[in-house]
Amino acid sequence: MTSRHASRGGRRGVASWIIVTVIAAVVVIGAALAYILIVGGSNKAEGTCSSQVQLPVVSAPGATAAITSAATAFNGTAPVARSACVTAAVTSLPDSQAQLALADEWQQAAGTPPAIWVPESEAALHALEATDSAMTAGRDTNPIATSPVVIAVRDEDAASIQSAGLSWADLAASSGPDGTVTLPSGRKLIVALPDPTSNRASSYALQSVLANKAGGTVDVASVTANAAELASIGAGGPSVQPSTTEQALNQLADRSGGFTAVPVVASELAAFTATTPGLTAIAPNGTAVGDTVYAVPLSASWVTPTLDDAAALFLAYLRSSDGEAAFAEHGLQVPSPRPAGSTGAGASPAAGSSGGAVPTGSPAGSDPADVIPDAGAEVAAALGAAIGASTAG
Repeated sequence: MTSRHASRGGRRGVASWIIVTVIAAVVVIGAALAYILIVGGSNKAEGTCSSQVQLPVVSAPGATAAITSAATAFNGTAPVARSACVTAAVTSLPDSQAQLALADEWQQAAGTPPAIWVPESEAALHALEATDSAMTAGRDTNPIATSPVVIAVRDEDAASIQSAGLSWADLAASSGPDGTVTLPSGRKLIVALPDPTSNRASSYALQSVLANKAGGTVDVASVTANAAELASIGAGGPSVQPSTTEQALNQLADRSGGFTAVPVVASELAAFTATTPGLTAIAPNGTAVGDTVYAVPLSASWVTPTLDDAAALFLAYLRSSDGEAAFAEHGLQVPSPRPAGSTGAGASPAAGSSGGAVPTGSPAGSDPADVIPDAGAEVAAALGAAIGASTAG
């Protein structure tokens, strides 16, 4: 019996308290592993940025809307440079002011110095490089976008001007009280010209006249040589010239200025007509001067390695299809690569070579690579003197 009882005792199961202890241990270990995996995964997802960095961008007014739009979309992609989350911030500043501030190492300028400069004038860019070529070393030598000068007219006048075959070369003969172009109302093509010394659209228009003369040279000498013709364009305008392009466009739209046409950069007209319809862009026959927008990463003492990498990310975004869409949305054109053996800018028909009406809000012209860059402040001052801008109105 003793043997039988011993045998039954040997077949007894493991004590219940041991089973409970093992299960509890497994649960604890599982919970710990789950916690590690969840927290670790969360840290991995949220830990891509160990810091924040703001990428300061200074843009010329004509490009600011497009650059700001692109910056907003870029920020939405959650860009990261050297483990820092990047936020691009755009400030608008005229080229002349930005150029002087950068040449002075941003000592006297307000605000944060930029890591990227987006000028709309090649002349301003060259002026900076004449004083500090290292600051823009390695930049792309081609503009990232362009926008030619066009002539804004009222919608109802566009067809007649188009059929007249308006050209830059013959602007003097076509415009003014005795000009060859007559509008449906019987009025003439009266061109408003805010002072070209400070108004780039007026300067671009008069430069376009010179660019389409024999030789196509745009410099102070050519202004002097054609001073009489330029003066006749100014004299054929209103007795009181508007002070800005915006004022001129408003007066043209509401018929209060005594003129029927206004030179304007295509991108600025697109912005204006987005809220004030009724105006159409006419691209006269010939080569057009206009904005040449560059996106320039800066090499300066304030540009850290993180900012440098962040700038590279934003510049790559501007050159992407999304960046190009932002330019197009705001009336700017993105130059397409030229085929081998093609002619250079200004050597072939330029933006506006068809002499046609451009749909409101659309970029003008067929080939933005042919937009001629601004000749600079010295030429603008000579143009102002030639048309008597200092005494106009």
